[in-house]
Amino acid sequence: MLRSFTAGIVLAFAGSRANVARTILSCAGIVVGVGSLILVVTGSDFGERFAIAYSETNAGRAATFEISVMEEVSDQEALEEDIRRAGAQEVSLFQTPSASVLLRSGGTVIDTADFRGVDASLGEIRRFTMAEGRWFTEADLESRVPVLVVNEDLANAMGDRERVQIGTDRWTDVRIVGVLESSGTDFTWQSAYLLRSPASEDLLFGPPPPGQADPYGDYMPSGGVTYLARIDPGDPAAQDPTGTMFHERLTSTAWRWGVRSSDSVWGYRIDGADVIEDAVTYLSWGLAGIAAITLTTGLLGVLNVGLVTVRERRRELATYRALGASRFTLFVVVVMESVVVSLVAGVIALLACWALVTAAAAVLESFVSLPTGVALAIPPSGVLVGLGSAAAVGLLAGIVPAMRALRSSVVAGLRE
Repeated sequence: MLRSFTAGIVLAFAGSRANVARTILSCAGIVVGVGSLILVVTGSDFGERFAIAYSETNAGRAATFEISVMEEVSDQEALEEDIRRAGAQEVSLFQTPSASVLLRSGGTVIDTADFRGVDASLGEIRRFTMAEGRWFTEADLESRVPVLVVNEDLANAMGDRERVQIGTDRWTDVRIVGVLESSGTDFTWQSAYLLRSPASEDLLFGPPPPGQADPYGDYMPSGGVTYLARIDPGDPAAQDPTGTMFHERLTSTAWRWGVRSSDSVWGYRIDGADVIEDAVTYLSWGLAGIAAITLTTGLLGVLNVGLVTVRERRRELATYRALGASRFTLFVVVVMESVVVSLVAGVIALLACWALVTAAAAVLESFVSLPTGVALAIPPSGVLVGLGSAAAVGLLAGIVPAMRALRSSVVAGLRE
């Protein structure tokens, strides 16, 4: 059987080379269908990676919750302890300073920066890609001056990063330890993260200077705090879209932090991992359906050409039988010729898609700074789906003509 199979493959390649016009005709529909499938897989893969990167940068990794307390908190340590007891694996402050903070580099004042007071653990909750330096470490808590990590846009606006100060009614020297890579996922144009430490306590929680409005307005009274927390994605609280389970766990001991009403505590999930996954899945299935219809049209084209070919090659196939070729060998000849044609079409489609995706990536990167690791490219799964579907179409389209060839009379074929 192996010998017959090998002989069938050799004859199939010979038949494909001898009928170049028919091979090209059969390729047309397969190229379009396979190319569509490859582009669908590529687009879905890129869209999912970009959406996840956007969500992880702006909201947090899977199962991230935001906790806001609208009353004055008398014991922040107790609050943070209870957030962990509610299921949080990582907890970080995410606090807008109590007063409008300005930044000064050299003699230039920058008033467009958006500051957030955070802990070093925020690096475990959100995605950050460093362009220079590093993210905060626990050792930075011992710094005698406030410590910052800024994004590239803010870093580029500074004249001198070695002489940087921040302040409200007075200026304080700061130390910049890292610069975040700017990308299409930045939540603001110029952003700065201020590490919570003894050196930055007054900037984060001190009262606004006289005459300056509270940046919270009526949204949150003085003493209110905001945290980000990430729980185990397998935790039942992570499966609750309303966040009620996590909120109830947290507010059951609100009295320990000096909060009287559970209505003053907000705890809700903010990451979009589930929504993104569902949206990409539905979109991918819809586009894959359209590509499958196109591929089916190509299959019918190959099938039609295969039937015509078998009719025209009855004398040739009968001669092979008369010379001793087995029925299995003839079956392999016809089927493999169809598979060869489809694989050639699949390779052509793959090359065309590669050129198209490469050009699209160059255009996209000239307009948008993509996150690290989210480049537009054909994934390995796209190559496998493309070539695999091409081979499957060729196999299916070759079975019917092969069965018809086996039913043909050898004597009648030799008389033609």
